[in-house]
Order: sequence, then structure tokens, then C-alpha cells
Amino acid sequence: MKNIQRFLAYSIFASIISLAFYSCEDDDICTDEGDVPRMVADMYYDGTNVPLEDSIYYWAYVYNDSITKGIREATGTSKDTVLIEKNSALGKTSFGIALRNNSKKEIYYTIAQGSDIDVKDSITGKVIRTIPAKRDRLILKYDTLGNGYTSKACGFGLTFKGVDVKLVTKTGNGAGNWIKKIETVNTEIKDGSTTIIKLFADERN
Repeated sequence: MKNIQRFLAYSIFASIISLAFYSCEDDDICTDEGDVPRMVADMYYDGTNVPLEDSIYYWAYVYNDSITKGIREATGTSKDTVLIEKNSALGKTSFGIALRNNSKKEIYYTIAQGSDIDVKDSITGKVIRTIPAKRDRLILKYDTLGNGYTSKACGFGLTFKGVDVKLVTKTGNGAGNWIKKIETVNTEIKDGSTTIIKLFADERN
């Protein structure tokens, strides 16, 4: 009888420990990597499917919904947008930038090929001039919003549907300063794990 009681006690204890380990699995942690909606771009050498490893800096903006149309037209885009993310991806072939729901259903991305270069005086060490890194502009538009399942920990989150991304640095879909063309490969964003665009670019000189 004592052996049976001892066996039952060990079984209950083992079950509690197993339950504790199960509740601490990685997929129970709501992270910012794969669960948050992001516009993921994979970079390639222009005209190929060979991954391009580069270091880029990016900024993501949306229109300030609280500003009226008249004020927006008077102030210009430099004052009527809100920065939602500023970050970098160093020595990578892929990166993901945040999205945010807004009334215009557009997100604006500025992407620089590397950091700006400060030219300094050889004697004083003071900055004489700054050479800006090559920059390009992307606009992401979406049609509708939905609620999609992201993970056990995060539950349901926003899903951006009917996604279309354009390169608008110069005119229309023409080549940019360092991004030569882009290709939208997925039109729905519910997390940060799916490639949305392929970005074809020149290698930095």
C-alpha cells in the first residue's frame, strides 16, 4: 500500500513539473520578432536571385490623423507625418519594418544604404561636410484590416490585407538611387515571418 501511495505521489509531482516546463515554452512568449506585423524585405543583387548582404538604415512614417486636410496641405509632408520606427539592419540579407493602422491606409518608408559619412579636417578633426548615404522611398498601401491569429501567447492581432508596395523615389516605379526595382510577393501581413517584397539593388561601392 505504501508503494502505491509513493508511486502516486511521484506521479503527481512529475505531472506538476511537466506542466510548469510546458507553460514556459518559447512560443508562450509574445516577442517583437515574429508576432508583430512587419513589412519584411529580402534583398537581392539587381537582375539576380542571389541574396545581397548589406547594412541599411530605415525610417517608417504614417500621416498624423489628428491634422486636418487644410493644415496638412499648408505644412507639407515634413510636419504632418509621425515617425513610428527608426532602426537599422547591419550585414543582413533581410529586414522587417513596422506597420501601423492609419486613416490613409499608407505607410511611408525611407531606406538608406548605410550611414552618412562625415568628412573631417585632417588637422582640426572638425566635420567639413557630410556625404549622405543613398536613400530611396517606398510607399506601402493596404485595402483592409482583419484579425489574424499570431501565436498562443499573443493571441489575435491586426492583419493587413491587399498590401501593395511601390518604389517612388523618382517617378512612379522607376529605378531609385540604390534600389533598382521591387517586387511584391505577398499581399497579407499578419506577423514578421513572411517576406512581403523582394528588393533588387546595386552593391555598395
